[in-house]
Amino acid sequence: MIRIASIQPGTIAAELDLPVGLALFEINGHPIRDGLDLVFYQAEEALIISAEDPEGEALILEIEKDADQPLGLVPEPDKIRRCTNACPFCFVKGNPKLEKLRAGLYIKDDDYRLSFLYGHYITLTNLRPDDWDRIFEQRLTPLYVSVHATDPDVRLAMLKNPRSAQINADLDRLAAGGILVHAQVVLCPEVNDGETLIQTMDELYARGDHIRSLSIVPVGLTSHNEARGGRGLTREECVDTIEAVDRIRGRAVVDRGTGWCYAADELYLQAGLEPPGADYFDDNELESNGVGAISHLSARVRAGLGKLPRLDGKRIVAVTGASMGPTMQRLTAELSEATGANVETLVAPNTLYGPMVTTAGLLPGIDYATALDGAGAFDVALFSAQALNDGQLFLDDMSLSELVDRYPESRILPSQDLIDVLSEASR
Repeated sequence: MIRIASIQPGTIAAELDLPVGLALFEINGHPIRDGLDLVFYQAEEALIISAEDPEGEALILEIEKDADQPLGLVPEPDKIRRCTNACPFCFVKGNPKLEKLRAGLYIKDDDYRLSFLYGHYITLTNLRPDDWDRIFEQRLTPLYVSVHATDPDVRLAMLKNPRSAQINADLDRLAAGGILVHAQVVLCPEVNDGETLIQTMDELYARGDHIRSLSIVPVGLTSHNEARGGRGLTREECVDTIEAVDRIRGRAVVDRGTGWCYAADELYLQAGLEPPGADYFDDNELESNGVGAISHLSARVRAGLGKLPRLDGKRIVAVTGASMGPTMQRLTAELSEATGANVETLVAPNTLYGPMVTTAGLLPGIDYATALDGAGAFDVALFSAQALNDGQLFLDDMSLSELVDRYPESRILPSQDLIDVLSEASR
């Protein structure tokens, strides 16, 4: 059973005046366990729905509609399937112990439903028999899987979960059921790099089209992870990894017409190299996971320069993390030329997670505020919209409104790619 949290205006549910708080039990005889069941079973043209209104009155709804037309029912959030692994590089374990952070940061999710719906990476170690059945029945493809290593012993050493050593059997099972996989390796020095990485890339490539892509991402340790003995990749290790990725990409381009394997932007930055252009990342399916984000941001900014208004005389500051700093400085220079404004980059260090965490989306609100406090007078401040959750809260629970209120004479604008909000700066 699920309970409905809201009704979308202009939908079938709104036309039927269905109430918030409605309990939904079955659609066409299928039990509704969560929001994913609702998405799957409402796709039919003819629906018989068993429900109960907030006063406890049983309802039977008979609805005819177009196939795949949603009803407009928004369920309450599902209970998230938790991770059962004990990875030493786990970012959740790297949270400060005494800080008040956004509640979601303390949730170790490993939920196949979120993998299908939103591209979250999962390990497959907590799947029950009924979960496997559901994946195949509802065709939950593609899934995003943190493989890390195809060597069972190495993967077991990384995840500390006996179930993790069955990764090759799990991938076989997904392939047999027609489920595609976007694979990921979080690269940890002296653990799954070097020859182990080459083995992993070769064995995943040999699986053919079932493995739709492979991303190689450098381990990101907070100062709290690092205190437990971990370390990041050296510049030389990053360069070696990029060269290994390039070798298998060469094979993939010849065999399949696609790069298939992608070194994340952070690997290039840690190697002291300019990230590749957007073409390197093919169809850009992985940008939401940070793979190709810098390249595609640059491409979007440059594509939109000619459409920007003149902003002569305005001072605009763009706050970002250390990893994006050099790229952002080049982009803000181009924005200055295109708009006539003085557009500057402010690089903010991460005081919450430490110097190894350098992405703008993981900066707490106080770090944005500190950067702006030291910026002098400005007309507009831009920052990454990814630093906010749906409730407009930063990681440290500072709200966007709190940040805005600190600078009553200026405009504070969260942005996806700079271009999207600069038109507002002229108002």
